[in-house]
Amino acid sequence: MALKLPILLSFYALSNGSTTLAFGQVTYTRIDDLSFSEYSRRKTFRTLLKLYRTRPYVNESIVLVFTKGTVEAETNRHGAFYVKTDIDNVQGALVKVLLSSGDEVRMVEGLYGKNIHYVEGDTIVVSDIDDTLVHSFIHDKLLKFRTLMFTTMEKRKAVTHMQELMKNFTEQGAIPMYLSNSEQNLYPLIYRFLRHNHFPQGPLFLKQMRKLWDVVMNVKTPPKNIHKTATLEEIIGMFPEKKFILMGDNTQHDLPIYLTVAEKYSKSIRFIIIRKVVEKKSDEALISKAREKLRESRIGLYYADEFPDAFEL
Repeated sequence: MALKLPILLSFYALSNGSTTLAFGQVTYTRIDDLSFSEYSRRKTFRTLLKLYRTRPYVNESIVLVFTKGTVEAETNRHGAFYVKTDIDNVQGALVKVLLSSGDEVRMVEGLYGKNIHYVEGDTIVVSDIDDTLVHSFIHDKLLKFRTLMFTTMEKRKAVTHMQELMKNFTEQGAIPMYLSNSEQNLYPLIYRFLRHNHFPQGPLFLKQMRKLWDVVMNVKTPPKNIHKTATLEEIIGMFPEKKFILMGDNTQHDLPIYLTVAEKYSKSIRFIIIRKVVEKKSDEALISKAREKLRESRIGLYYADEFPDAFEL
């Protein structure tokens, strides 16, 4: 019996005009419906369970075929690829993905954009997702699991005032990007949620795929802070002339990550906005220590339960 071909589970490509960054996830799965639309609670659970049991296409060469050229890439041990190229693809789009065998990776319609997105504008807003834009209850492990695995996509609740804040920034010309510690297994659910709730479209940077056992046992890979810190440094390095707004919450490590990045790239950061979900005395100490440096660098720090709808860019 012929081996079933893998699918392109996630994809995004963006350009600064001279460099194109393309990234995504290639994996095997027998799931036919990844819409998460009008699912029952049972189907939501079963689909997510299957996504945690998928087998990634690991350590293999692939070819990304664009309308204006091709790019060779390698998947890592988690089936993800992340490649930069100086090919002139600003106006291009992904046509297909080829395996080393020459077979085509199956692409899922409506699950990601194929065009290369040229990032214009002067400001980029990078937002966390869980408990920043959607109520995920990260601080309560049981409620977090029940919400993730048994709540249908349409019934997941957006954090309304943060949603309005994102809308306000993008209406002023800011470019939206999403940076989460959620794993690639959840990409279809997160992508559908953002679209269903009319969040502005932008790249979705997620952590590596995880196995079901890792989720059950709460195994954290890679170590905390690495994914978000490395991704932020990559984005800032690719767009050094732009100003950044960093949005997050205090259920995990957004505050110390953002403060560290702001110290290293003080000229690039405009605002740090942290939604206060739980009480953390350690946060008060961090803010007190950082406040003077932030003021000197003219970086606005906002740490509260709610925020004004409008920030002037």
